[in-house]
Amino acid sequence: MSLFININSPSKELEKSPIDEAITILAANAAIEKRNGHLPKGPALDITFMLPNNNDVPPFNGMRMGGFTNENQTLFFESAVPEHIVRSKHAPRYVAIALHDAVDNASDFFKSNNIAFDDAQWHRAITPLVRTASVLSKSNWGFSE
Repeated sequence: MSLFININSPSKELEKSPIDEAITILAANAAIEKRNGHLPKGPALDITFMLPNNNDVPPFNGMRMGGFTNENQTLFFESAVPEHIVRSKHAPRYVAIALHDAVDNASDFFKSNNIAFDDAQWHRAITPLVRTASVLSKSNWGFSE
């Protein structure tokens, strides 16, 4: 179906940060994978990365599920990005791991609701995205840890 990757940022000052770049590049790659028909059939996944800035931080840690819509067949997730990841060279790796975590969480949700979801196929489909993140994390974009 589809994989939607979004950014919720409280500040324009985070534009071009390592986390912003990682999410943007991976979202673009997800769109390419969808266009090329490489994403599994079935429900869609929508993950929003919530970025912290100063006192404006997500009200939770880790990842949370935002719900499932039957009409759009979409399962929503939010991932609270830790402050130390925002400008880290490890931001691409963090985003890649969060994508795999979302697939694992989606698998649990769909199994408990008797909805077909091929988690192994999803993991295979996002592997190119993870590979891209690995390459990007080695480039460091000129930012410090």
